[in-house]
Amino acid sequence: MTKLKSTLAVLGVVSAGAAFAGGHSGAVGHGTSANTMMALSESHIVMHTSSAYESFDVASGHPLEGASGPCFGAVEIKAGAVSGGGRCVYDTASGEKAVMIWTAMGMGADGALTGEWSVSGGTGAWASASGSGTFSSLTNPETGKFTNTISGEITMN
Repeated sequence: MTKLKSTLAVLGVVSAGAAFAGGHSGAVGHGTSANTMMALSESHIVMHTSSAYESFDVASGHPLEGASGPCFGAVEIKAGAVSGGGRCVYDTASGEKAVMIWTAMGMGADGALTGEWSVSGGTGAWASASGSGTFSSLTNPETGKFTNTISGEITMN
């Protein structure tokens, strides 16, 4: 059971999803997570993930500048393999909504949840937007605060 407690403390998994526009070198999302972890054994954990993005560190003019909103989904860790995914729905500064899909694929050496994201659509300019990339999201298990380091590209059509 000690191994399970260590895994849960380091993991602090958060829903992830975001992106950055072509020509920008990266983005970092910040927020708070409230995840429910269901431990089936020391090597099998299922989590209901729920997080709220509060801000993104991006360059001026970035499509996610001023965006915030919820992400939700489920992640399963079974014998070290990570799977799962979910959705994010961001309210953007322009008043439009952006929808992202995220897929959990692994864990970094620091305990961060890693995976891939893609644009699913949204309203206004986001309805025809496209893009994808990778993420590495690390949560402080004591505070629930997370930082999600994001790479990839968004094209606003």
